[in-house]
Amino acid sequence: MKRAFTLLEVIISIAIFALIAVYMYQSINVVTIGNSFYERKYTDDERTDKVRRLFYNDLFLQTDVYANAAINQNGDFDIFYLHTKNSIHAMTSPYVAYFVNDGALFRVESKAREIMPPNYQVAERIKVDKLFDNVTLFRIYENQNSYLISYYYDDKLTSFQISLPPKAGAQGNNTNRN
Repeated sequence: MKRAFTLLEVIISIAIFALIAVYMYQSINVVTIGNSFYERKYTDDERTDKVRRLFYNDLFLQTDVYANAAINQNGDFDIFYLHTKNSIHAMTSPYVAYFVNDGALFRVESKAREIMPPNYQVAERIKVDKLFDNVTLFRIYENQNSYLISYYYDDKLTSFQISLPPKAGAQGNNTNRN
């Protein structure tokens, strides 16, 4: 009785192991690529959801919920001003502005309404947050107590509507475009 493997048996077992290893590597690589794709997608969706909630909180917590927020048109980019109780920088009733500058969407909080985009003279009075890069469109439409917010960034169009509760006895159209 022989107790050792022959050279041929060792070579065949190494070849079989190599084939299995190649298929396992390819399987693991496919799973890794899929995981990174869905992780990026989840991160983008989470970021979009945070921005949507930020708009929602700013609008619902306006100092006067039925006041018309100011919307200034500037080509494909609107500038949106409002006075709110929602602050992410611990300011009391800040003035908030959303605007696009150099292809990025910004949100600015300040104690007084500032002209956007801001200059260096107001840098100490404001807090700036960059929401998105590569923004090619930012528009806000207002109709009665409803806002349609649209922005286009990284080849993705995002639009959502925020409707405030109707004001008691409200009539007519409150559209305010400067």
